[in-house]
Amino acid sequence: MPIRADYRDDLALTQLETALRLFYEDEDFASVITLAGAADEIFGKLLASSGRDNSLEVLKRAVAAIHQKLYGEPIDPSEIASRANRAKNSLKHWDVGQPLIVKLDLAQEARDMLFRAIDNYWALKETLTPAMERFQRGNMAA
Repeated sequence: MPIRADYRDDLALTQLETALRLFYEDEDFASVITLAGAADEIFGKLLASSGRDNSLEVLKRAVAAIHQKLYGEPIDPSEIASRANRAKNSLKHWDVGQPLIVKLDLAQEARDMLFRAIDNYWALKETLTPAMERFQRGNMAA
């Protein structure tokens, strides 16, 4: 098979579209988190490389501001990012000594990761695919 050359954003879009299909057709939430997380990361880095904020940066600022308002003290942005990425990282990393059991609300974590990836895609392209529109319409009230 010949080597292909693909743009990273096209590959990330394929991952996101596959994640959306798995979300609806198979309810394979662990795979959704992994695929949408990969797309979120690529789209987010493309945004950052052009000087624009990605969904994780926006989330970190909002949570930090809320935490400051509620508790009168700052919170380390890396703690926020760690929590936001906990599901994705739990599914793709493991080290000796860590538990073999992962405790997550996979369905909710999949929704959260899809929202982030779609937000980043929108910020990059200012358009949505039909699958993204379906997800947004069906999950905005959830």
